[in-house]
Amino acid sequence: MSKLLKLVGYKQIKIDDANGMAGLARQGGAVDLGGIAKGYAADACIELYKSMNVKSAFVNFGGNVKTLGKKPDGNDWVIGIQHPHKQRGKKFGVVLVSNKSVVTSGAYERYFVVNGKRYHHILDCRTGWPSDSDLESVTVICENSTQADALSTAAFVMGLEKAMEIIDKFDETDAVLVTKDKKIYLTKGIKNNFYLTESSSEYSCYALA
Repeated sequence: MSKLLKLVGYKQIKIDDANGMAGLARQGGAVDLGGIAKGYAADACIELYKSMNVKSAFVNFGGNVKTLGKKPDGNDWVIGIQHPHKQRGKKFGVVLVSNKSVVTSGAYERYFVVNGKRYHHILDCRTGWPSDSDLESVTVICENSTQADALSTAAFVMGLEKAMEIIDKFDETDAVLVTKDKKIYLTKGIKNNFYLTESSSEYSCYALA
């Protein structure tokens, strides 16, 4: 594992601006854009709609949603957030948004179990193993879907305290953070546009100052 960890990190990418080239510092590494690919695609779709003079649109890449304007009826879009412990499509809450992206990262869909231990797809680059923070779901709400995609993954790995710190550094960026002890934390910008559903009775909800 220690040999593989030496290949990990953004500093392994070397950019040659003068010649328009990029490469890797060490042999054996690779570049994987999976952490932001769906967010980038959502941004590209909305820009395409704008170029066609579309005023109201909604794109969904599975955990990555982006909206353009409001719904045709003039109301905000209602975006559900997947419940970490229930079947796909069951939500613990909804957020009301317009001209925003809503991106969720969690360990409850892509995983396997060995000897009773769950191994999921969000890896901690510091250890090489699946993240083991105190969070089980992170939803980031902001205008740029690529940014939301990157932040939701990073926040999930960092854990609640550090996640709140980094999200607070970005203007007009909010989050819904769910901890393993069944608490939901809302940043101040989204607290008035978030609603629990009937399936979330086991959760306690806290709005951050």
